[in-house]
Amino acid sequence: MMRIFFFFLGLNLLIAHSEKAIITIYKDGTALVKQPVSWRNVSKGNSYITFKELPDGIHKDTPFLNLNNTQILTQRFNSKVFSSINYFLDRKGSIVNLKSKTERAITGSLLEISNESVTIQHKGGVRTFIYDNIEYLESKDKIENPILRPFLAWDIKTSNSGEVKGELVYKSANFSWDTVYRLVMNGQDNGELIAEAVISNGSDLDFKDTQIQLVEGILNKPKMSRLRPDQSFKMAARAESKPAMNQAELGDYHIYTLNSTHDLKAKENITVRMYGPLNVGYVKTYVFENTERRQKEEPLKVELSIKNTESNGLGIPLPAGKVEIYTYSNTGGLEYIGADQIRQVPKGQSSTLSSGYAFDIIGKRKVLNYDRQRKSEEAVIEVQVTNTRSELVQVRIVEHINGDWVVKNESHNYQKKDASTIHFTIILDPGKTKYVTYTYRKEWK
Repeated sequence: MMRIFFFFLGLNLLIAHSEKAIITIYKDGTALVKQPVSWRNVSKGNSYITFKELPDGIHKDTPFLNLNNTQILTQRFNSKVFSSINYFLDRKGSIVNLKSKTERAITGSLLEISNESVTIQHKGGVRTFIYDNIEYLESKDKIENPILRPFLAWDIKTSNSGEVKGELVYKSANFSWDTVYRLVMNGQDNGELIAEAVISNGSDLDFKDTQIQLVEGILNKPKMSRLRPDQSFKMAARAESKPAMNQAELGDYHIYTLNSTHDLKAKENITVRMYGPLNVGYVKTYVFENTERRQKEEPLKVELSIKNTESNGLGIPLPAGKVEIYTYSNTGGLEYIGADQIRQVPKGQSSTLSSGYAFDIIGKRKVLNYDRQRKSEEAVIEVQVTNTRSELVQVRIVEHINGDWVVKNESHNYQKKDASTIHFTIILDPGKTKYVTYTYRKEWK
């Protein structure tokens, strides 16, 4: 008798495991798995072998098997895994028993079954039951040798009997990794940086005693529909406390290899130290950004510029990721003050972070005069910046001007960054206010 309790409908609670594999995880949510395999007592000549320890996100067109001193004749991938929905869909019109949570069981002919409801015709008429109200649905059929996991099968030919060894390679979805940086600011110009890799196994397969490699970079791939990572299980987390990986080039990409093997269980992630703690310097700048005739008053954005050089405590490839920023309070406690994303930062390049907007640095912008003629436009701009902090700060005023323009009568030197942007950089003493004024003029035919 086949009985399905709807509390478990659609869940596969069988967790298989892999041992001693090498997993290379990419930023696109996929992984390359290199799995050592062996079969004992294989007869000489033609044989049939299978392998079942496969994750649910395996890309069906990617597996290939290399065997020592053995010829592979054919390969098959069987993904017809038992599903209660599919089982009963094949039995529409047959007699089933259904027990609701509030009534006695009834017997009738199965008319329809979907992901939301079951419809039965019984002696009292036709009734539709919503899944939430069903305790179980049963059939008196017996399933012979149900397939509970997808598996690979091969026809092989070997010249000797005994053990056959090799390596199975395949790609799979439901794996990912991300970089999380923690920058602890010790003052206006230096801090401590830690980089960690968060590695996730969203598949239904445990990987034991596994060597893990992480690839930084975006690889090209054909546009095909892939399984999305399963988010139905709550992720657990385990953290490794010391640096645990080496970095090397992989063609045009970078690969990070963990120095020791790890157990990466299904629906779990682990956190591993990549770099740090590293003492790094940064330049803190308060930014006030505006466009043409816009008038506003607001706190200035806080930016931290970090050079990825050896002289600055770095000089290492920094993968893209999230940067969490902390500082110490007056009582000595560590406090969170913002976060930002960084792109990949090669050696010798710089990265700019924003932690939010400063409470004590205020910018105010006015358009003092605006004159528009048939073939020209001219505006006089005043920018006021006030520093109420007890320390000197660096401020960058960013002005965007579109079209064919010239700047004149500027109170401070400026730098033209591109065809529509100029920067004024000023140093502001504690408790002081500065005014920056300029006129822009645009002409057209």
